[in-house]
Amino acid sequence: MKFKALLSRNPLCFIAAAFLLVLAIIFCFFDVKVSVCFAVAFVIIFVSQFLFSVFSFKNTKKYVHQLSDSLISDGENNVVNFPLPAVLFDKSGNIVWYNTQFKDDIIDSYEIKKISMNDFFDEFSFSRIADERVSDAQFSDKKFTVFSMPVSNLLCAYFFDDTHLKTISEEYHFSRPFVMLALVDNIEELSRELSDSKFAVVSSGIESIIEEWLKEEKVIYKRIANGNFLIVGEKRNLDRFCENKFNVLNKVRSYTCDNTPVNATLSIGVGSGSTFSECETKAKKALDMSLGRGGDQAAIHTDDGYIYFGGVSNRANDSSRVSPRRTAANISTLIKQFNKVFILGHKYSDYDSVGAAMGMQFFCQSNGVPAQVVVDPKTTLASPLVSLANSQGYKSFVAPTKAMDMCDDDTLIIIVDTHRQALLDEPDLYTLAGGTVIIDHHRRSDDFIADSDIFYTSPSSSSACEMVTELIQYSTILDSIPAVVSTALLSGIVLDTKEFVLRTSQRTFEAAGFLRDNDADTVAVKKLFSIDADMAELKNQIINDGKIYDGFMISSTSIDNRNIRIITSSAADEMLSIDGVKASFVISKTGVGKVQISARSLGEENVQLIMENLGGGGHSTMAAAQVKVSGLDNAKQMLLNAIEQYNLNK
Repeated sequence: MKFKALLSRNPLCFIAAAFLLVLAIIFCFFDVKVSVCFAVAFVIIFVSQFLFSVFSFKNTKKYVHQLSDSLISDGENNVVNFPLPAVLFDKSGNIVWYNTQFKDDIIDSYEIKKISMNDFFDEFSFSRIADERVSDAQFSDKKFTVFSMPVSNLLCAYFFDDTHLKTISEEYHFSRPFVMLALVDNIEELSRELSDSKFAVVSSGIESIIEEWLKEEKVIYKRIANGNFLIVGEKRNLDRFCENKFNVLNKVRSYTCDNTPVNATLSIGVGSGSTFSECETKAKKALDMSLGRGGDQAAIHTDDGYIYFGGVSNRANDSSRVSPRRTAANISTLIKQFNKVFILGHKYSDYDSVGAAMGMQFFCQSNGVPAQVVVDPKTTLASPLVSLANSQGYKSFVAPTKAMDMCDDDTLIIIVDTHRQALLDEPDLYTLAGGTVIIDHHRRSDDFIADSDIFYTSPSSSSACEMVTELIQYSTILDSIPAVVSTALLSGIVLDTKEFVLRTSQRTFEAAGFLRDNDADTVAVKKLFSIDADMAELKNQIINDGKIYDGFMISSTSIDNRNIRIITSSAADEMLSIDGVKASFVISKTGVGKVQISARSLGEENVQLIMENLGGGGHSTMAAAQVKVSGLDNAKQMLLNAIEQYNLNK
């Protein structure tokens, strides 16, 4: 009988006895009488528990022998002579009985006294094995299916050696095909900017990086066009790519030619399935997702959605004006097919959402179709802009409930600054309309509105207002933009660029210059972002309560204020000015069992990926999430876990 098996019968009693022994030794230096008392207590508890364990163990063995004898008495049809290996074990995994087949076919040369059921299961759990009845086990180089049934307080397990079948199953699993489509995001821009000879060198260099990445894998690789590659392989190859987090993305991003950064990025879409046709279809969808999220990442299409790797950089804007010109013409054509238009943005609409909507309202009216901006006056965060517009005679705002009553098949819905139905100010409005247009600068999420007539996204743009300004600027519209609309569009750009500090490009300043030339009031924009003294005090309190975790600053507040979203957003922005802070997060309550997380970064960290882990979204420097959780501490722990997951996937 193993001493370990006796201790496992009731370990708490033995631990208590050991504690008493330690106390007895310590008190012998201070008070001998007390020490003797502890020693006597130790002897009583240890001896009584030891005798109880021995007695219990002997009873178990007696029961097993009686069970075995009763089974043997049935002649050849008993467990001892059962053709499958059989074993009885207790809750600790100790083997208390086994038949000959178990010893000969499974244990073989191993010493039975040194083996327990813990050696057969990766995570041994008596209750789980008892509940499931059928489990997988492995010992040495053999694999088994284990059938178990309770016998009193023990489990009787029968082992079926199906090593061959499991090996075939694993080979089938790892040999499933995948199709990977890879695209150099800015290949056209590189071809325009570089000379033919330099472009050939750069293209060859990028291709060499991809070939080196695939060198150790037995896959089919083919360049199908400039900057376009096709890879076909098996799941075992894909698993290794995932394990290495598609490090080819970093290699292409850091590629230099003649010691000069090329600034090339790679987008990858992967699809797997039962046929190559299915794999290719999924790979194309995955590549679209990767590009729609800003490129420089890999998207893997799975049955449960998409898995992403990379996406940590911010690609510069393409200087081409072809896309906004073409999109403006397409939207103009679509608008003229409807009698009226409603434009709406996301819940708790901000200056970018309302400003872009006002810009598109002007765009629609310039095309001869009446349009209205859907804004919920109770929840909008852009109420100062709405008030400013109303004071200047802008009469095109409509409440969501009224828009629902007026919407029909002759209505076109234009959605700005979001592409997710769940985030719309009125989620069901677009389902009533005859057509849908989406204009958004956020990286595409899995639950995007897929049935829109025009889906215009530009994750490299600073804001939805910048995109709408370009549509107006490069369209055939001859009407002058009203000053209040120009001011609204400029306010959205100022908000999302943090006053032209983040996510700006040449196109951002060109759009701002165009709006300024069309009478945008910069002083009015500045006043829109002013806050009163009470809000400033609450903001400073939130900042003072913040803690820095390896460059990520987190603060939480239980403040109950109708302007809490504005306050937390402003606090998160200002926290970025603290030295050493790469990203900031502010957690606040929005209702019973719900919290809001505002996230900001300076571009070094991608807060969108962190918020996506919590069911939210946004873009790399500004994102948010609403989480159903009780308590700010629990929300903070969820955020820390999301940050940890983000760091692991970088």
